[in-house]
Amino acid sequence: MDVLIVGATGRTGRLLTQGALERGHDVTALVRDPLKLGDLASRVQVVTGDVLDGGAVSDAVHGREAVLVALSASHRRNAPAVNALGTLNVIRSMQRYGARRLIVLSASGTRPGRDPNLPWIFDRVIKPVLLGPAYDDLRRMETSVRQSELDWTIVRVSGALTDGPARGVYRSEPGYSLPGGRRISRADVAEHMLDQLTLKGDIGHAVAIAY
Repeated sequence: MDVLIVGATGRTGRLLTQGALERGHDVTALVRDPLKLGDLASRVQVVTGDVLDGGAVSDAVHGREAVLVALSASHRRNAPAVNALGTLNVIRSMQRYGARRLIVLSASGTRPGRDPNLPWIFDRVIKPVLLGPAYDDLRRMETSVRQSELDWTIVRVSGALTDGPARGVYRSEPGYSLPGGRRISRADVAEHMLDQLTLKGDIGHAVAIAY
């Protein structure tokens, strides 16, 4: 499959890129700095540009069958809403060119109100006080994705992302979070997102993932 990875130089994005290549996909990466791709740069088609630049996104999406988005969200209050604005650029370009499959990375903190699966201190203090801008950005992104009429799947990390190896065994089900879901490795998240390229059951759903 001809896929575009947005956020390919991030910690999860690099794993997505490596995994997509290992699975035999033709990979395009939209990156601001191609040097950050390292040895992957020679194995993918590189489009240099910012996800906030609609023209660069259009160039990257053109001809692709599917797009995977794994962008970081800033906790700073004055930072641009990269996930919301960048993913909206992706959606518009996909609609323009007829690409259908969209898989985006999000987090359980996007749930409005109290989440019984999250620790009280996180849900009531850390999330609104320290992580509010990041979750607002992701929440806006999710709204655009759900309204896009594309074949979308939102993958919500329930708990913390780790840099550990893939276990290949984890829980995944529709919803914002999972009971007892405290962590999952980026490697397993990347594998799950790549699995979505060929699985149909989660199209039109937001799923939580954790150990």
